[in-house]
Amino acid sequence: MYAYGMKWYSFPRQSLQVTTALAVASTFIFQAPATAQTLPSIDADGWIGTFSGYKRRGFEFSMDNMGRCEIYLMNEKGKNRAGHTKTIKIYTEILMENEQGKISAKRLKEEGFTTEQKAGFDHKEVKYQAETTGDAKVEVIIKYDRDRIILDGRILDCGTLKTGKIYFSFKVHVPAMYSKTYDSADEKKIKSAMRRDRIKFTRKADKKRVSLKSYEEVELADDEMAKGGVTEIVAALGGQEGNDFIFTTVDGTGVLDFENKKAPLWKGYYVKWKRKFAEEAEGDKNKAKKGNSPLVIEFK
Repeated sequence: MYAYGMKWYSFPRQSLQVTTALAVASTFIFQAPATAQTLPSIDADGWIGTFSGYKRRGFEFSMDNMGRCEIYLMNEKGKNRAGHTKTIKIYTEILMENEQGKISAKRLKEEGFTTEQKAGFDHKEVKYQAETTGDAKVEVIIKYDRDRIILDGRILDCGTLKTGKIYFSFKVHVPAMYSKTYDSADEKKIKSAMRRDRIKFTRKADKKRVSLKSYEEVELADDEMAKGGVTEIVAALGGQEGNDFIFTTVDGTGVLDFENKKAPLWKGYYVKWKRKFAEEAEGDKNKAKKGNSPLVIEFK
């Protein structure tokens, strides 16, 4: 019996058991089941809709129930996330290159995900399959290794995407690491704030190490810059909450595209990784994984 005001009400024993179970469950992280279309997710504070979460002192990694990945920088005390404007976003795409060299992209659909894993924070490796526009099917594998995120994937079926060169790709967008107040700041103030910043990369073609200042206006597509791809990028900027960003591949020899619009690099840039679809490798997992070594994002 339960009292409400001055009256007493009686409930069946089964109802009381259900009510008690729900009250206990509410004290834990709620795990939403996967629908027929999305990945399972957890609904913890700050992690709503997350399929896989990974926490380190300097950063937090999140993959949501539609495969979208974000990296949040932690403030230098490691207690709270830095401003959302510093969030690094990772896009999973299929790239199609025609005979003229023009490239178009297909992203993941918001449905058609499958996985054998539950949502949570205890993953060492995450694996799922998904569909893209154009009805292609892909497999994505992400591993957590201390302060490294290792990203890999492959095309399982091209669907209706049959013409030209086809690639599986990750596109990483690193946003501006300084506030917008520097957009209108004078040159002296900018150089003073960023005088210790360095961005270094190693060109694939000649293995030359190039070092840039973050406030210098550059266009990475120029011949003397990163055209043709790089094997490693190290970004050490004061606005990165005490982190250095390192982009490379597992074997250290894979190719990354390092791109920006003509502007100082403190305003942001893209790192792109891709693997060509090998039709002859269909059905052979070992052959299908040949090509570009998996992408590594490391924080130091």
